[in-house]
Amino acid sequence: MAALQQGDISFIQSSGRDVQEISRQLDVLTGTRTFVRLSRPAALRDGICHLKDYDVSVLQRLYENALANNRVSSFIPASGSGTRLFQSLLALYREGATDLAHIRWRANRGDDTAKDALVVLENIEHFAIWSELSRRECPPNSLEHIFRALFADTFADTGLRAHELPKGLIPFHRYDSESRTAFSEHLREACALTAGPERKCRVHFTISASHRTLFERAWQRERPFLEDALNVQCHVEFSTQSPLTDTIGIDADGHILRDRSGQIAFRPGGHGALLPNLEHTGYDIVLIKNIDNIARDDLRPDIVRVRQLICGLLLLVENQVHTALRDLRQGANPQTAIQLLDTLFGITPVESLNSTELRRYADAQLNRPLRVCGVVGTLEHTGGRPFWIETENRGATLQLVESVEVNLDDSTTRRIFKHSKHFNPVELACSIRDVDGASFRLSEFSMPARAIITRKVVGGVPSLVYEHPGLWNGSMALWNTLFVEIPDLVFNPVKSLADLWAPGHRFDG
Repeated sequence: MAALQQGDISFIQSSGRDVQEISRQLDVLTGTRTFVRLSRPAALRDGICHLKDYDVSVLQRLYENALANNRVSSFIPASGSGTRLFQSLLALYREGATDLAHIRWRANRGDDTAKDALVVLENIEHFAIWSELSRRECPPNSLEHIFRALFADTFADTGLRAHELPKGLIPFHRYDSESRTAFSEHLREACALTAGPERKCRVHFTISASHRTLFERAWQRERPFLEDALNVQCHVEFSTQSPLTDTIGIDADGHILRDRSGQIAFRPGGHGALLPNLEHTGYDIVLIKNIDNIARDDLRPDIVRVRQLICGLLLLVENQVHTALRDLRQGANPQTAIQLLDTLFGITPVESLNSTELRRYADAQLNRPLRVCGVVGTLEHTGGRPFWIETENRGATLQLVESVEVNLDDSTTRRIFKHSKHFNPVELACSIRDVDGASFRLSEFSMPARAIITRKVVGGVPSLVYEHPGLWNGSMALWNTLFVEIPDLVFNPVKSLADLWAPGHRFDG
């Protein structure tokens, strides 16, 4: 069984990492797997509200007031590479496939790789990447030329090598006179959301360190046109995942994964490692959305409107929470605060408490980071879903839970998970300052026990890899949470290039 050796301890310390933390990760990897225990799915009127339950004019006014006070900002995780987008095309390229008729035949026989690639290949001239391919005089009916232009040579020469670009810098949308990357589209949406009366906006992208130069150059190109066209001053920040958040893995025999020199091979610790990035922005009200979920211009007004109302709902709840906290600290009856905890978040004291204990309990439970999570009513997508789960000292609380966090081999757990009728599209509005305006230490409200153990093949070796609790799952497990059902028009994910043929992305010109 794996154990840290003296040489490992010296290496960990020399790299600036915490020996106790790495030892804890190893214990989790080699110990008995701990799964999240689900109580029941969150549902409408049972943990999920609806925007129509509120006076939208009030929500809009609260949002606009926060905007006028420069409180609102955007935070966009954008460290993913574009490899997965091109997975099916890349597979065919490596097979040497150059016959479109044969690919159609495979697709008709149920080959998922062929079906996915065929959507792109049959409509290549309508995709945003076509602008770049056509400049290379690439015939639209020649797979050999298309594949060579996409994957061969070097990026600086004749090939795009688009699969090696960050996902945010791959052309997503084609318009009559231009093509835009996901990064470019997110800038426009962030400006629409965060630019107040002074026309200043703030947006933060988390990126891979190896892609920083590419993003900075992209922003230098975008900035003059964007700020002139939208009449804004856009403050764009980039941050990278700290190497100190990297984690370890083990092989099938329980041995620590190592590099060629025999040292521990650290790996990026998943998107939960971005929690320090979020905290260190110093932001107040933060709207979070993934880089690969962005629609074309024509859908933006409706999407922005929904996101404004989610933000307004957050501010409405924040006002109620802060008022209750101030009243508590001025000697008000704690029962009012306890009732608010129950009404908003379903939280009730877990045992009988006297008045003094009740006051402390209410203060501790209310004085936390706050988030409103938009969820869509759909069964078509896999991934995180909203549930009630038992939480130590808090009773049943609302949580976003990924399928990898639960034991789907257990029939009861599988039934509860499959009965969830809502999906998490990662549409969050977060309040990360306390009632006095000080930034919360977000790590204090994470739940380390919800670390994610993933099965991967590392260097050809089947392995278990430790990942930090997911950013909007275990990393926010001890936040106060409200779920709101929103229209699915906000959810336009791009996991494969073929997804850009969906209505929210397609160019029909």
